[in-house]
Amino acid sequence: MVDILIPKLGMSMTDATLARWLVEDGAEISVGQDIYEIETDKSTQEVQSPVAGRLTIIAQPGQVYPVGELIARVE
Repeated sequence: MVDILIPKLGMSMTDATLARWLVEDGAEISVGQDIYEIETDKSTQEVQSPVAGRLTIIAQPGQVYPVGELIARVE
C-alpha cells in the first residue's frame, strides 16, 4: 500500500486545495497517470501516481489540505 499525500510544489507552499479527482474511487491506475488536480495561490497542477494499483480516495475535492496530508491510498 502506498499513501498519496499533498505534495510540496514550492519552497513557500504550506497547503493546497484539492481541486478535483481525475479518476474515480476504486479505479485501477498506472504509474505516471494524472490522478488529481491541486490549486495553490500560484498555479493549478495535475499530479501523477507514483505507483500502479487500485485507488482508494480519502479526501474530498474543494477542501484545503496541508502539505503532507493523506488524501488517498493505492493498493
